Amino acid sequence: MKRHLGAILALCLLGSMSLPGCQAVESLGKSFDNLSWGKGQSSGTETKAMAAAGESIVADLPDNCPQIKVLDELSRITQFTNQKSPKNDEKIASARFTTLDATCSVAPNSVTLEITLDFEGEAGVVGLRNQGSEASFAYPYFLSVITPNGQILSKDVFALSMIYNEGKSRVHKQDRLRQTIPLMSGQQADEYQIVIGFQLSEDELAYNRSGGQ
Repeated sequence: MKRHLGAILALCLLGSMSLPGCQAVESLGKSFDNLSWGKGQSSGTETKAMAAAGESIVADLPDNCPQIKVLDELSRITQFTNQKSPKNDEKIASARFTTLDATCSVAPNSVTLEITLDFEGEAGVVGLRNQGSEASFAYPYFLSVITPNGQILSKDVFALSMIYNEGKSRVHKQDRLRQTIPLMSGQQADEYQIVIGFQLSEDELAYNRSGGQ
């Protein structure tokens, strides 16, 4: 069915920064515990659960292109000195997706997307205290391509670097990515989806679900 994942996502979590070529859904990564999309049938050993309510950031693309979305629960990351008991006066720093833009070029055997992601970072009390002349924080975020039958065609993890010069508590950053998806005979580009979000720990995800910003 057009415009849905057709299965619950799962991530092949390995110890590298680039994870292309995951061919089957096996188990949910920490960032995806208790998340699901669409009403399709799931397969393998994936965990079945309903996604919490929330609005995703979706790119405005023509109907013949894949849908690209930043998932609401994974659209921000906030780190504290004690992640299990987050307090505002112990906040190190945070980052969030602010806008998502993309262009799409469909060819007979592939579709290529040029993706622009904008981020905003904010240093917390602890981050500012330890700032000195410059403070730098890095956060992992992922981009997964989902096939029409709900499998992960590829997953890549990128490092978002936020640098705060002395006296600044907020920064903006923009990343540009290119994603090409091969199309097999009979496949349509709009049957694919691209899902983006921060790679969160269980505690970071719990903080987002609690309504923390």
